[in-house]
Amino acid sequence: MKIEEKPKPIAVPVVLGAVIKNNDLLLINRHNPPFCGLWGMPGGKIHYGEHLDEAVRREIWEECHIKTRWVKLCGVVTENLYLDQNEIMHYLLHICQLKPISWKIESSVEGKVAWFAISRLAVYRHLMIPSDFIMLKRLVLTQPNRFYYRCEVVAKANHYQIKSFRSLDNETGINYHYLWRITHSM
Repeated sequence: MKIEEKPKPIAVPVVLGAVIKNNDLLLINRHNPPFCGLWGMPGGKIHYGEHLDEAVRREIWEECHIKTRWVKLCGVVTENLYLDQNEIMHYLLHICQLKPISWKIESSVEGKVAWFAISRLAVYRHLMIPSDFIMLKRLVLTQPNRFYYRCEVVAKANHYQIKSFRSLDNETGINYHYLWRITHSM
């Protein structure tokens, strides 16, 4: 008798937009899980047939009601989200940089949106999606020396923990361990 294995879900292709205006960065306070109640880059799933630039501009328009212009693809991150040692989500994140065409933003059903001073991002770190903070630092706001990273995030009762954020561009690799204590419910 042959036992059929259930097919495993595939990684979810996602675009995240780093919209930079002068020295400010556009962030959204997520209303939906995962990362509900935390600030992060606007973005979402890539629709079938969409190109990256189309998907990220569409997502930013839907979430922030602002028109943008493509600047560049900053990097790619595979992110696995775990709860109680079980993988609950697997994302293939495309981190894109964009420029706003208009300045006025408007919140949506996805969450509240606001401009944050780039120079003060570290102050807001505890309010941000942990992996978004690291991706902004490593892939957008500095000249990255790596293009691809692997990220593992563990959801706990009242916080998220970055288990690792690692580049595979060299043989040894380096694990970056970060811990975010989040008071928001998940």
